[in-house]
Amino acid sequence: MSAGCQGYGGAVEFDRPLRVGLVQECELVHAGLTQMLSEFAGRVTVLPSSTTPAERADVALVDPFTRRTDVDGVAPTTVTRPPGTSRVAVFTWECRDGFVEKAMLGGADGYLSKSLPASELVAAVEKVHAGERIVALDLPTRLDPPTPREIGLTPRESHVVALIAAGAPNKEIARRLGLSMNTVKSHIRTAYRAMGVASRTQAVLWAVEHGVTAPWVAVRDEVAS
Repeated sequence: MSAGCQGYGGAVEFDRPLRVGLVQECELVHAGLTQMLSEFAGRVTVLPSSTTPAERADVALVDPFTRRTDVDGVAPTTVTRPPGTSRVAVFTWECRDGFVEKAMLGGADGYLSKSLPASELVAAVEKVHAGERIVALDLPTRLDPPTPREIGLTPRESHVVALIAAGAPNKEIARRLGLSMNTVKSHIRTAYRAMGVASRTQAVLWAVEHGVTAPWVAVRDEVAS
């Protein structure tokens, strides 16, 4: 039987349930997730805490914040991909401003809230495995949200927002678009007002939901250089 979902756009089908690995979590969390997703056994299976090489995860769920966030609340800048895992998604309660884009810039293929209902979590995991960048924080969203043009974003503001969604800092946005830092900040302010957001994390969510994204790998590689 094939596994599939309708959760984030068109259906995604696989020839077997996806193997989901929960990395460095306590037994209680592992047991809870296993039970939570048991209803979707035809689509996903949670691997045991100790797995053999043949049981490597298709998607690894990691929470880099529980042990590595320092006392000042600074997010780690890298997300470690377990050996042999094709995709890795952050799976966390942490939704503070700045954490989503740092995780996506630091190597994550998705950013998923631990508050997601089981059906939405399964759909998000399937999309991550299919190669899509997913940010799902279980925040209320509008039905049929407006497009960037409908919301009033100019082409330049759309480019700036796309680069924000890709994790690029303001300095990199200015370099890529040939703008001054003041001009970039001005575009960000006007774009935020048009989108109705107040923070960078909210802007990332808005951009992902509306398909306003820049080439992720290219931006990440250029920022890192």
